[in-house]
Amino acid sequence: MAIYADSQSKKEARKRWRQSEKGKAWDKAYAQRDYVKAKKHIYYVNNKMKWYKENDNLNAQNSKKFIDDALNTKNTMGFKDGA
Repeated sequence: MAIYADSQSKKEARKRWRQSEKGKAWDKAYAQRDYVKAKKHIYYVNNKMKWYKENDNLNAQNSKKFIDDALNTKNTMGFKDGA
């Protein structure tokens, strides 16, 4: 439940404004400001290693699953059959 009775309508009004042409133009102009660009860059630098570690871990898990599935299949042709 909303904290205030009109908070849901305010949220919907903000969403409509952000999706309007005027709201999109404001977002574009805001993103071009120097301090916003610097803030985005700092965020990127701080989180870059975390993202790559998560991605590498996911790739390792998927590779292991793929190899295990390939070795354990009961197909007529597989790695164990010398295909």
